[in-house]
Amino acid sequence: MKFDILLKNGRIIDGSGKPSYIADLAISKGRIVGIEPSIPEENADEVINVEGLCVAPGFIDIHSHSDLTFFMNDSGAAKLYQGVTSELSGQCGSTAYPCLPEHKNWMDKYGMTPRGIMTACSLEEFCRGVEKRHDRMGTNQLPLIGHGALRCGVMHYDNRDPEPCEMEAMENLLRRDMEYGAWGLSLGLGYTPGLSSHQEELSRLGAVVAPFGGIVTSHMRQQGYDTPKSLEEMYNINRFSGVHVHIAHFKASGKAAWGRSQEFVDNYHAAQKSGINVTADVYPYTASSSGITNSFPKWTIQGGTHHAVEILQGPEREKLMSFLREKYSDEESCSALLVADTRGLHPDADGCTIWEISKMWNMDPADVVAKLCIDSDARTSCISFGMSDSDVEVFLRQDDICIGSDGRAFPLDPKLNNGKPHPRNFGTFPRFLKMAREKKFCSPEIAIRRITGQSADYIGITDRGYLKTGLVADITVLDMDKVADTATYKDPFQKPVGIIHVIMDGRFAVRNGEQTEERLGKILLRD
Repeated sequence: MKFDILLKNGRIIDGSGKPSYIADLAISKGRIVGIEPSIPEENADEVINVEGLCVAPGFIDIHSHSDLTFFMNDSGAAKLYQGVTSELSGQCGSTAYPCLPEHKNWMDKYGMTPRGIMTACSLEEFCRGVEKRHDRMGTNQLPLIGHGALRCGVMHYDNRDPEPCEMEAMENLLRRDMEYGAWGLSLGLGYTPGLSSHQEELSRLGAVVAPFGGIVTSHMRQQGYDTPKSLEEMYNINRFSGVHVHIAHFKASGKAAWGRSQEFVDNYHAAQKSGINVTADVYPYTASSSGITNSFPKWTIQGGTHHAVEILQGPEREKLMSFLREKYSDEESCSALLVADTRGLHPDADGCTIWEISKMWNMDPADVVAKLCIDSDARTSCISFGMSDSDVEVFLRQDDICIGSDGRAFPLDPKLNNGKPHPRNFGTFPRFLKMAREKKFCSPEIAIRRITGQSADYIGITDRGYLKTGLVADITVLDMDKVADTATYKDPFQKPVGIIHVIMDGRFAVRNGEQTEERLGKILLRD
């Protein structure tokens, strides 16, 4: 048999968690066709000696927001340079679909890009638009259906329970998109309009996903002191419907929750032992990232984040300002919020903390927050340092918790980006592998499993995630002794080290540490 590529003498870490071994791996027509101790070189068009390197499945980002990033730049560089080949995208309740046709205009905010509005009434319509425009992408996208988008597409931002006809419409839209090939439903219960939902609505939607073997992922309602209540809400979705529920970016956020990570993990494992089908992911950073209104009280964004802007410009301004003055009252609290992207409106503020900006602008910190919110129509993004190192390590030490970036597949060139986004976009997976190596979180085989085979199993992917004969040749070749992140909060646009080759569908997306001109990503649908 003739091979397209033969990887010689590599240490095979196959994604199963089993001990690694030295072998050759052969690729033909986009598939793995052989893994043997020795495969003759004369049978291959190209032979790559990877002695001293590890050959692993292409990494799978189980929590990604790259669903619209490829419209702006098709490179996917931020993820490819980390070794990522596939991303479960459309997280935290936000997607560019679905909606009732008569409410298409309500959806436009979900799909606005520099190339125009990319919203659609269904996942199928979205995919056909990508195909018609010949849009290219650097990584594979596995689409979820965003609950926030689904709710907005039926009942806008109304802060109430759905009427029976609205609930039925949401169920029908979700069922249609699951039939087309969506991987599940994502919840954004800390964001509008998801925060307006209640248990019955979520459980009924879970019951739509369950027959398809899909997943319900959740940015939970509370991720700090009240985490047990939020976990119980997720468990109840499973109890009602049997659907697999998944906790996104598991954390102990806010000082009131510091030191409780083991309690949260024990709660999670107890639920599993009781029969709840629940899994989770985590990222290896102590800072989160979201819109500026994420630091506002929830009543200000009921009805949409634009409501916060209206409040700051209306008669209730002082009520909100009083909250902000109390929240950002000293250097410590103001230094815990870093402005990532002001959408080009205040480039001098990008990469600076609220404390630094207040000194630079000679303004009260609360007034700085209000100005950034108003000027950007609540679209300023921020980085919040709300977790402790010890708590993050507790989550990272759990072998059954996968790693997700909560990031986007940005280009690497700063000139092609806005602001200074969270370094997790550029360094999550190498950072985790480095931490696992240095802090002995787990063996190299288990570390790789938590970003490949285990993620594939949780999502329901059957044709990649492992190194097995017959599977798609999505492969990452890396130096496990050197792999590390280099991105920082002040300078995030940095390539990690130690990722040597990335192969997708049997072709090189990254060769010898440099991205090729190939754009091999596609939208992958569930069978």
